[in-house]
Amino acid sequence: MVPQPDQVAVGPVIECILGTNDTHNIHYSRVAGISEPFKPQPQATILLQTTTNRSKPAESNTAGQFTINNFRLNPRDSFQFSLTSPLDNVSVSDVIPSAIRITKTDTSTEAIAGIGITQVFYLQFRDSAVDENYYRITAQKQVRKYTLNASGQAIDSSTEWQILKIDGNETPFVRNNFNNYTEQEILFSDEIFNGVLSTFRFYNLLPFRNSKIEKNLSVKITLENLNLALYDYYNTRAEHLWSQKSITQLPGPVQSNIPNGYGVIGAATQEEWIIVYP
Repeated sequence: MVPQPDQVAVGPVIECILGTNDTHNIHYSRVAGISEPFKPQPQATILLQTTTNRSKPAESNTAGQFTINNFRLNPRDSFQFSLTSPLDNVSVSDVIPSAIRITKTDTSTEAIAGIGITQVFYLQFRDSAVDENYYRITAQKQVRKYTLNASGQAIDSSTEWQILKIDGNETPFVRNNFNNYTEQEILFSDEIFNGVLSTFRFYNLLPFRNSKIEKNLSVKITLENLNLALYDYYNTRAEHLWSQKSITQLPGPVQSNIPNGYGVIGAATQEEWIIVYP
C-alpha cells in the first residue's frame, strides 16, 4: 500500500480578545506548514457591531495586525465580529461577560509542602447568579535585578515583570482537569458556587525570598470573567502546549470558535489586585 501524504490544514487564524475598553486588537493570518514562512494577511475588512447598532471598522497597522480604536464595550453587551478578505469570510456573535468585582483580599507567607515558605493569596468576589461564569486567575511579579561588581556591590539595576507560577487546591480548581497542564494560570467555573460570595486560596509555586541579585517589589493578581469560547480556548491551549513537551503524548487540537479556522474571538471582563512589598 502506498502511504498517503499528510493532510495539510488550511484556513484562517484569528485572535481577538474583546474587553471593556476602548481599543481592541486583532491578529489575522493563515495556517502555514512547519517549513513555510508565517502568513500574516494584509488585506481584510473587519467590523465590530453591537446589538444597539453601534459599529466600528478596524484599521490596519502592519500585515496581519488590525486595531479598532475608540469603541468602548460594556459588560453584557452582545456583539458581532465579522471579517472579510480575499480568502476568508468569518462571522462570530457572542456576549461580553458580566462585570467582576473583587470584594476582599489578603496575603500571607506560609509553609507549603514541597515548596517551603512562599506567598499565599486569598481572593474574595461575588459571582453573578444570572450567568454561567468562567474564571481565570493569573499573576505577575515585579522584580528589581541587580548587577554586582567583583566585590559583590550593586553597580546597576533593572526592573521587570515576570510570570508568577501559581496553584491551588480549591474544589473548583481541582474539578477542572486542564489545570494539571499549566502553572501560569488557574481556570475554573462557577458550577458549584453559582451566585455565592466566595473566597479562593492559591499560592506561589516557588519559594518567596529576596537575594543580593533580585528583590521582589510587587505582585499583580488578575481575575478575569471569560466567555465560554475563551475559557475553552485557554484550557485546550494549555493541554496542547504541555503535550508538545511530552515524548509520550500527541498534541491535541486547540478548541476554536472560528468557523473553518483556528484561534478565538473571545471576550472578558477583569479586575486587578496589586500587592506592594516594602
